[in-house]
Formats: sequence, C-alpha cells, structure tokens
Amino acid sequence: MSLRRLVSLLALAFVVSACASTQRSALGPTGASGTLLIVGGGLDDDSRPIYERFVGLASARGPANIVVMTAATGPEEVEITDKTESLRIWAPDVPVRAVRRETSTQETVAAIDAATALLFTGGDQKRITARYRPNDTDTPEWLAMRRLLARGGVIAGCSAGDAMMGEVMLLGGSSAAALGVAPKDDDPKDPTPLGPRVAPGMRFLPWAVTDSHFFERDRVGRLVVALEASGKRLGLGVGEDGCVEVDLATGMVRGVGVSESLLVDVGRLARDGARRTQLLACVIRQGDELSLVDRLASPPQALPAGLAGAVRDVPVVEPGQNRQLASWRIFRTASRPGNGAERLALEGWDVLALPAGNGEVVFEVGPR
Repeated sequence: MSLRRLVSLLALAFVVSACASTQRSALGPTGASGTLLIVGGGLDDDSRPIYERFVGLASARGPANIVVMTAATGPEEVEITDKTESLRIWAPDVPVRAVRRETSTQETVAAIDAATALLFTGGDQKRITARYRPNDTDTPEWLAMRRLLARGGVIAGCSAGDAMMGEVMLLGGSSAAALGVAPKDDDPKDPTPLGPRVAPGMRFLPWAVTDSHFFERDRVGRLVVALEASGKRLGLGVGEDGCVEVDLATGMVRGVGVSESLLVDVGRLARDGARRTQLLACVIRQGDELSLVDRLASPPQALPAGLAGAVRDVPVVEPGQNRQLASWRIFRTASRPGNGAERLALEGWDVLALPAGNGEVVFEVGPR
C-alpha cells in the first residue's frame, strides 16, 4: 500500500468519527459563558485592538490574571519573554505567568484555575493537543480550561493557538496538496501527503473549523477540503494580525483586529471532479458581527451552478507592508455588488469568485 493511500485511509477513519461529534454539537450555544479570541498569527507588540480586547475580557469579572501557554512553541523561553513584554505594554499592572510543556499537571491546573485568561502561543498545534488532549480524551488540564470558560474567562490563541480551537483541527499542508495536487518536485521517497490533513482539536469552538495565516499563505483551498471531509459547514480563516472574537454563550462572532478574516460556508458544496463549487464566503472586517448559530440554523443559500461570463484575472502581489495579498483581494473585490467574476491562479490550483449579494461571495476552488 502506498504512503498516500495509507494517509487517505487514516484521514477517512478520522472523518467518520468526527462527523458524528459534529452533528451532536453543530447547533446551539454551548452552555459556557466564556469567550474565544482567535488570532491568525503575527501578533505584534503594536496590535493594539487585540491586546486591549484581550485584557478587557480578562478583567471583565474582576482583577485580571493572565497565563501564557507555550506548549506549541519550539523556543518557549523566547516566546514567553516576547508575549510577557507585549502584555506589559498594554496591561502593566496585570500579573502574567507562563505554563510550559514540561510544567506538571498539578501546577498547570492550579495556574488555570487561578486565571481569568489564557493565551496560547504559536508553533505546532499538534503539540497543544498532545499535551492537553491526547487521543481526544479529557485531561485535568483540559477540564480546568473548560472551568475557566464556564466562569466567563477568555481563551486566546495565535497561529497554532488559532488552529487548535475547534472540534476538528487542521494539521498543516498547502491548499494545492489538500486539493490533490502534488508538487512538481515531489520526492518519490518522501511524497507530500495529499488530501485533507485533519485531527481532533481542543474542542473549545463547536460551530466551525479555524485556520491561521489565512490570506498570507493562500489557505482557502485547504479549509474547504477540511470542511468537506469533517462534515462541518462553517470555517473561520483568520489573517495575520487579524482576530475574531467568539462569544460561546451566544455564538456571535465579531471582527477585532485591523486585518480581516473570512467566514466560509460549504452548506451547498458540490463536486465537479476535484473542483469544489457552490461555496459561499463573507469577509469579516473590524467591528463586523455575525451569528454562527443563526447561520447554521438557516438553510444554505441557493447558489449558481457555475461562474459564467468574462473572468478577470487577479494579479498576484508579493506580501508586503501594504498587505496587498491576492487571496484577500479576490474576496474583498468580489464582495462588492456589480463586480464580475474573478480568478486567482496559484501554483497548481485556482479560486474563482463572484458577488452573491449582501456582501457575500460565491466561489469555487480546484486544480488547474
């Protein structure tokens, strides 16, 4: 059996189990009263809206007590210093402590039970689940995190801390590989795994799959494939220095960071070979609010079967300080009424998008 075939079978086995849990918790608030802050990556010291909102939520029910969780990060001490100094800029009087991968269960539970807010740093999301929810099982640390949310606390996560939030977690890989496109220079002795790469996440967010560095790394294709494979209808792709806030008591999402995010809805997903069509998206800007619960309770919007007519090619601009990223621009432009269809051609795959009305975008992704 080939390595690619084995990977596909393992992914399918996970999908079957994930779909069952998805159906149990897809609708309705969770009973918790806490908040999630999902940061797409690149949480710089001057990301004022995000830090101020995090500190505000941490102190909403009394004096703030923040714990930085570094399980995902390779050089933990560097990240601890970075995030501690960043927090001191915006909250000089708030106590901040760190919990490392090697911190004992007893110490970790005590720190979480005393905290009003947790901040998960970036790195590899598999390290987070391996440490705090191995084999998708409850641990004392995870139960302490649930208690934190139940008493109205906040859990924030950046990059890997973004990716781990849901019941289903993306493990990595490119959009091209997720759509079945092997790299031209693929090593036959160590081939790139193709198809969806998903696993159980930390199960804080029941309504959506989350993805980080979303526009900067052209990740819409892999998010669509992960949603299709897991049976989840909604995805939240968060850009670098972007942030979405999720109120677990109501299912409301609000844009927080100056960079934007994307809600992806695959409720009408159709297949044309390897292409995924009849997809819907909505750009989430700073201050925008929407309800995941209401969205899931509503039937998916009827969409055109194909994107006909003239198509404008979106030029790819290298990422820079101006944030003119092609994966962001195609959805931002297509969200405006009256615009025509647009195509973004990337390495081995593409995105086609068209205004769907009410600021939403109908799109499709697939190999080219």
